[in-house]
Amino acid sequence: MIKSDQYFRAATILTMMLALGACGTKVGLGNPQGMPNETTSSASNASSSISTLPPLQMKKGQCAIFLWSEESSRPLVFTQDIATEHATILIDGTSNRLNRDQSTEMIIPGFFARQEFSDDTMKMSVRLKVDQGRNLYEGIKIPSGILSVKKNDDSENIISVSGLLGCNLAN
Repeated sequence: MIKSDQYFRAATILTMMLALGACGTKVGLGNPQGMPNETTSSASNASSSISTLPPLQMKKGQCAIFLWSEESSRPLVFTQDIATEHATILIDGTSNRLNRDQSTEMIIPGFFARQEFSDDTMKMSVRLKVDQGRNLYEGIKIPSGILSVKKNDDSENIISVSGLLGCNLAN
């Protein structure tokens, strides 16, 4: 039996996949009016906060991972073009482009269930549960995952995420 919140998540993911296939140019919810712009784990003791990323402009043939925080406003908190070894996350109003240091459990080339990223100020770990029943053309559903960002000052944000790997195949 499907619970209503599972149905809502599945419908949201399906809508995003259809939007990718139909227009394929911009993906992301941004910050809905009246909704908070910060995503911080209640288990976190962080002085910094992960914020909502702007929509990503996708080129024809580009495939990217999109992760939304598992909270009511569903802010987009992580993107990664699978053709590169970089990920983007917004922390304290600053866009951070982190380099991939390690990856395991390859789903398709460039898309991994486990990845580690870093720059001079932080380390980020991404652990994803991937729906194996999908393919690249339909979009690959990411029903759950954990994103952890640890800054050099030992502050840490840990948030639950879900998302999809989608491609712009239409333009």
